[in-house]
Amino acid sequence: MKVFDAHCDVLGKLWKDPELDFYQGDKRLHVSLPDLIKGKVDIQVLACFVPANVPFGRRFHTVLEMIDVFYERVASDRFLPIYSRADLDDCVLKGRKGAILFVEGAHALEESLAQLRTWYRLGVRGMTLTWNHGNSVAAGSGEPNPGGVTEFGRTVVAEMNRLGMVIDVSHLADPGFWDIMELSQAPVIASHSNTRKLCNHPRNLTDDQIQALIAKDGVMGLTFVDFFTVEEKRTVWIDDLLRHLDHVCALGGVDHVAFGSDFDGISQTYGDLTCAGDYSLLLEALLKRYKEEEVKKFVQGNWLRVFRNVLQ
Repeated sequence: MKVFDAHCDVLGKLWKDPELDFYQGDKRLHVSLPDLIKGKVDIQVLACFVPANVPFGRRFHTVLEMIDVFYERVASDRFLPIYSRADLDDCVLKGRKGAILFVEGAHALEESLAQLRTWYRLGVRGMTLTWNHGNSVAAGSGEPNPGGVTEFGRTVVAEMNRLGMVIDVSHLADPGFWDIMELSQAPVIASHSNTRKLCNHPRNLTDDQIQALIAKDGVMGLTFVDFFTVEEKRTVWIDDLLRHLDHVCALGGVDHVAFGSDFDGISQTYGDLTCAGDYSLLLEALLKRYKEEEVKKFVQGNWLRVFRNVLQ
C-alpha cells in the first residue's frame, strides 16, 4: 500500500541550509528520500513557501530559487518531477517515486499572471492561495476581519483552471473559501487542514465547508499539526488524528479525505509521527479501524482522483 502526501515544506529547509542533503536521511529533515522509502510515500507534494519577512520584489525570485533547489538537489531518476496526468499515472503504474511542485501563498505571485504562467512552465502544478496573512488574491485565516477573493484573485483562479493547476484552500479565510467554491470550474483541495468541530482553529474546516468540498468532488488532507488536532497543550498521537478522520467520514467524506502532513513546516511533531518514515505506523492504525479498500483511498486513491481530474 503506497502513500500520497499533499503537503510538506522540505524545500524551504533545503533552501535555507545548503548543507542539508535530501538523499542522506539527515535527521534535521522530516522528509528525505530514505524516510519516503521507509514510509512507503510514493507521491509527495513539495511546497515553495516564501517567508513573510521577504519583501515585495524578492518573493517571486525566492520561489525561483526554491524551484532551482528542487531540480539541483531533489529531483532525480529516483524521485521524478510530475507535470501531467500521464506522469502521475506512470509513477503509480511503475511504482516509482514522484514529486509535485506547489507554491504556498499567492503573496509570492507579486500580482502578476505572467509570473504564475512562468511558475507553471517551470513545473509548478498547484498553489495554496494564501498563507495566514492576506495578499492580492484573498484574505488569510489569520486576519481578524477577513474579506473574500479579490478581483485580481478571480483572474488567478480562472487562469489556474485554464492551465490545469490545483487550487488549494488551506489557509484561506472563510469568506474566500466560499468564493472559491463558486469561482473554480475544477475540483479544489484543502491540502493540510483538520476539522474545526474537533479543534476550533480558524485553519481548520467547518462541517459546512467539508460538505461543500465533498459536493465539489474535492479532497481535504488531514494534517499532523498538533494545535490543529487538539486544543489542549499536550503530546498528540495518531489516535487523535483518526478522530478527525472518523468525523469527516461520518459527514460522507470517505472519498474526499486524505493526508497532508505539513512535515518540515512544523516545529513540534506528534509523539508517534515524527517524520515521513513513520507513515507505516499510520497505515497500521488505519487498517485496524477501516477496511483495506477505504485505507487505500485515504492514503493515495482520493488524491490520485482529484489530481488526475485537474492536471492536464
